[in-house]
Amino acid sequence: MKTTRAVKIPRATCKLFGAIKALATIKRCVVLVHGPKGCVYHINYILGMRGDRPSEIYSTCLDEHDVIFGAEEKLKEAIEELDANLRPDLIAVLSCCVSSVIGEDIAAAVKAASTGARVVGIEAGGFEGDFRTGYSETLCRLVEEFVREPCEVTERSVNLIGLLRGGPDLRELVRILELVGVRVNAVLTADTTVEDLERLGSAALNVVVCEPAGKAAAELLERICGTPFIIADIPIGDAATVRFLDRVAASLGLPRYAEEGPGTAGACRAVLAGRRVAIVSGPTRAISMTLFLAELGLAPSLIVVDFDSDTLKRLQDLAGPECEILIEPEQEEIRERLKACRIDLVFGGMLEKSLAASLGIEHLDMMHGSQRTLGFAGAEHLITALGKQKPRRPGG
Repeated sequence: MKTTRAVKIPRATCKLFGAIKALATIKRCVVLVHGPKGCVYHINYILGMRGDRPSEIYSTCLDEHDVIFGAEEKLKEAIEELDANLRPDLIAVLSCCVSSVIGEDIAAAVKAASTGARVVGIEAGGFEGDFRTGYSETLCRLVEEFVREPCEVTERSVNLIGLLRGGPDLRELVRILELVGVRVNAVLTADTTVEDLERLGSAALNVVVCEPAGKAAAELLERICGTPFIIADIPIGDAATVRFLDRVAASLGLPRYAEEGPGTAGACRAVLAGRRVAIVSGPTRAISMTLFLAELGLAPSLIVVDFDSDTLKRLQDLAGPECEILIEPEQEEIRERLKACRIDLVFGGMLEKSLAASLGIEHLDMMHGSQRTLGFAGAEHLITALGKQKPRRPGG
């Protein structure tokens, strides 16, 4: 693979983004970034466009004087000011590239601050890792801060670990689990509260729905509380939803799901017939969407993932030899392969929307927080959305 020093629109972002994303939908949580104002502006803007409706995010707005002389006292005062003015349950204090490089002691400022809220310091310097590291380390840090043993276990209850997006998909997962008599005890971290975090250790089972984000936290919960965990594909389509429910039920010693699902496979197959499909996403969602297509007897022509996370072999097995798979390519390469593969439908996110439009390719957003993609409701939404699409070739 050719090494280049100038990358056009990298497919991965920084550790700070991952940390903020992991914290963004925790209720009554304030995020304070100890760094220049630009970091918070751009990340907040991106999260808003993705439909995450981020919680309160603030910056200490470090300037040249702060970088030269240090600003730990400024950070301490900012923590106390947010606590007094907003009365949150949790204040998450994050370092970034600048504060990490100049050696600001986030932990010392957190310890020195006098607050009514719980305050957690998290090292999130962007150069220290990418967004996956930010997800994983932030979830582990929350477990370290809030979970204590011994924990009284609630039967037939699960935690959803690594689910960072709330909205319709979270509501659907909660709903379908109730169909097999399983209650969601807590989510790490979408739409969670401090009280939810404190009872993470009470679940009978942890269900990791995003391995890169949640596996390390599930392992930590297993060490602290002895809670077993499974790693499950997020369910897209009826067959995957039934399989997901059966896996969770079996892990808890419960009966399998008794129904067959709404039977949307035929309708999905009809609206996808003849389409040349590309999937552009993270590996977790790419696997589930590829599996969904495979179970309809279809295969994507192109898959683009923003990192591998040991999923390449599985994607190859699911998609078949005719499918081209790109791992963290540059934007121009994605454009070229979309054209070369004669793609006429892209399952992607907001970054792919304008790209698809410029090539005359239909685009279906499966990444925005407002979209329904999971469970039985997600399958019905896909049918409706795909039914509105009009197949056409690029440039047509």
